[in-house]
Amino acid sequence: MFRMIVLLIVGLGLIACRGNDKVVGAWEIDDVYRSTIISSNPTTGGKIYQGPPINTMDEANTYEMFSLRTEQTQQGAKTYELLILLTYFSPWRYYESANLLNKPASTFKVVSREAGVCEQRGCVYKELMAIQVTDAFLRENMSKGFQVTISSKTGISSDLFVPAQYLKGYLKAVDGPKN
Repeated sequence: MFRMIVLLIVGLGLIACRGNDKVVGAWEIDDVYRSTIISSNPTTGGKIYQGPPINTMDEANTYEMFSLRTEQTQQGAKTYELLILLTYFSPWRYYESANLLNKPASTFKVVSREAGVCEQRGCVYKELMAIQVTDAFLRENMSKGFQVTISSKTGISSDLFVPAQYLKGYLKAVDGPKN
């Protein structure tokens, strides 16, 4: 009986620690659609679409928060980017590159690096990055989602997964209502 209880506890623990879960309910398409914030861009007169954040934690204790952002000009041209904020304890990692679907992302850039509060465990470090993606890339991956791997100079990497339901809901918001 004791073995059964231990196996049950270990099994539930493993299920709870799955992390970056690729199984997403269909109801989330509408949640992403409704949670996408649309605002005016005072500089260009166009629009900005900010998707809701996806929050995960990886095995290196990196808090991962990422989302899609789109800028639309007054003429209707759209530029898309995946914003990624990685937060962790330890020395700087200096993230320097990204792979989209196992291919190098040529538009990877570090937007900012910030050292935060320090305590016994160490200091909190944050690195904000952006990867430009195309409309075609997002639509090609709408049925299955896509994976991004962010790599650092210290050899630590983070695997992020943008699920199909997120892409469908986000693009539904960016495309606007169908007449």
